[in-house]
Amino acid sequence: QPEEVQTIWKRWRTSWSGRVIFRCIPWSQSPLITSMWESISTYRKSMSLSLHPKRLGTNLSEQSSRMLYLTQMDLLLTPLASVDAFRSYMKADVSRAQMPAEELDCSLPISDYFVSSSHNTYLTGNQLYSDAAASAYTSVLLRGCRSVEIDVWDGEPLSPPESENGETSSESSSESSDSEDETKGSKEGNEGLKSRLKQRIKKKAESEEKLVQRLPKSVSARLGLGSKDPENTVAASPTAGTSDLAASDAREQTEASPAPAPDSSTAIKGEPRVLHGHTLTKGASFREIAYAIRDSAFVTSDLPVIVSFEIHASLDQQQIMVDIIHDAWKGFLVEIPAGTPADKLPKLAELKRKILIKTKSLPLKGTGEIDAEAEEDDEEEETESNDELVDKSVSQDSKPAKKKPAKILEALAKLAVYTRAYHFSHFEQPEAKDPVHIFSLSEKGARDAHLNHRDALFEHNRSSLMRIYPFAFRVTSSNLDPSFYWRRGAQLVALNWQNLDKGMMLNHGMFTGTQGWVIKPTGYRSSEPRTDIVTCKTLNLTIEVFAAQDLSLPPSDHNEKWFRPYVNCQLHVEEPESPVAAGQDDSRSGINPDFEGQKLEFPTVSNVVEKLSFLRFKIKDDEIGRDSLAAWACIRLDRLREGYRLVHLLDCTGEKTGGILLVRIAKKTS
Repeated sequence: QPEEVQTIWKRWRTSWSGRVIFRCIPWSQSPLITSMWESISTYRKSMSLSLHPKRLGTNLSEQSSRMLYLTQMDLLLTPLASVDAFRSYMKADVSRAQMPAEELDCSLPISDYFVSSSHNTYLTGNQLYSDAAASAYTSVLLRGCRSVEIDVWDGEPLSPPESENGETSSESSSESSDSEDETKGSKEGNEGLKSRLKQRIKKKAESEEKLVQRLPKSVSARLGLGSKDPENTVAASPTAGTSDLAASDAREQTEASPAPAPDSSTAIKGEPRVLHGHTLTKGASFREIAYAIRDSAFVTSDLPVIVSFEIHASLDQQQIMVDIIHDAWKGFLVEIPAGTPADKLPKLAELKRKILIKTKSLPLKGTGEIDAEAEEDDEEEETESNDELVDKSVSQDSKPAKKKPAKILEALAKLAVYTRAYHFSHFEQPEAKDPVHIFSLSEKGARDAHLNHRDALFEHNRSSLMRIYPFAFRVTSSNLDPSFYWRRGAQLVALNWQNLDKGMMLNHGMFTGTQGWVIKPTGYRSSEPRTDIVTCKTLNLTIEVFAAQDLSLPPSDHNEKWFRPYVNCQLHVEEPESPVAAGQDDSRSGINPDFEGQKLEFPTVSNVVEKLSFLRFKIKDDEIGRDSLAAWACIRLDRLREGYRLVHLLDCTGEKTGGILLVRIAKKTS
């Protein structure tokens, strides 16, 4: 009976054993839990006499087991009558506050899914002067990202050509002659910079080689670390339509032909570079990035990866891009028979182990080169804004010269089979009728579209693809709130993965435990009748916070006795647009605090779509001034379990920790 459960709970919670268990929830086979259970057994008689629970029995172990069994009877088949059973329960997934993700239905068109997406993937830090690196692609893909971005620019000549008499010619290729004239005055300074960069690259390569030698061959092969040269890496033989990752592991053990090295003319001209234009960011090789994507795209998932190109390179350099793409991604590219129109979006299951290329498409009528000025993608506005972000103290000679928008090579544009990018003007433009088009909008552009054309925006995103990217002036790589754009139906909301903030926490809540593709809620899909509407509910949510264990310290703290943690919860829902917050001001001390069942309440929250709403826990340090983040968790509301649960915490870099939060969750929707 409920009254009996409440009686057991009150008596057991206030007892010595109850307080110890709820303050010291162990996870490993440590002596702590064994000694704790022995102490309970030793004091069983005296504790039971003091409680006088005659009608419930006098065995404290049985009382504890019965309490847990009755409150969690939906999860436990047998009472927790021993220390081993208790340990097993606390280590099991059933105690987690977040339930596992549902098995993904891959039978729907790709417009019916949300995709975990990255913006300016190549950057390792801020938008102004951080490095670009191929390793950034490896990092995000292994963390579950399924859409990456590459900004491609002309590469610098690697070596000048030799004349017939053996002398070195001062002429460069026709594509780079104008640039050479403009930078001739600063040639000497650039030579010194290049020399320092070469030394830096050499040292980095040597350290990577030493690291690779200590790794198992299977690991280095999987991550593409077998050689510092991407041409010498070995790719797994791609098999379209298979989800058996074990088969992929087996294929990695077989020998494959190394990728061909660039020909001599390419070596003279240089290969395309990847960087953030008109800033001080340092570029990376397009070839290295292409091979990094190949080697890590299907390690954690066989679901497709979308590569979004922003092209600023000349036609010659684009041809080099196409050659590298065919070499690096051979067998992974989407191909359709010649003359067969792409008249509808494919099902997700049809694209397993495939790389989809998003770039500017050919005009709807006619063929040939595409003038990027006429077919300019919205994202190029970001590049133009970057000039204003560069520090005024930087000399004009050190900045890249502004060029006219590049034309798009037909061979490159044809690689975009199901993700043809067009400049967005309005929802009635002819390109909007192309069934495989994709529009890219800035966060501001998408909000304007929502304000002025709400129904058209939502209807477009039911059946067609849309990518949202952050505002150009987010120079610190901060992020937008992705949940706002998911509620508008946008499939790809691109975030700066190098910076952990609210946006990345919400992205984690949406995609954690999945393979980077999440099916949209009812009412958001093209595969459903147009009569289906989005179902909104009213929510009443209460969180009781009992205790925490093994909390991680903020980066600035090194002594746990000065650490005063408190819990803050935020509920992210449709209305209002700002999150509903329920703070907890009463802090405790140490990394194992007892919060004594304090309540955080969210009463009568309306317009809630559970699959697009999130509960965010933040453990912060009560300090003078701004409080530092110590740990956090974010759970999508439809995956939030009720009852007594453990919230597993991440640190301020997004890494898993041993920290846990013991809570009781009461959730009612109507």
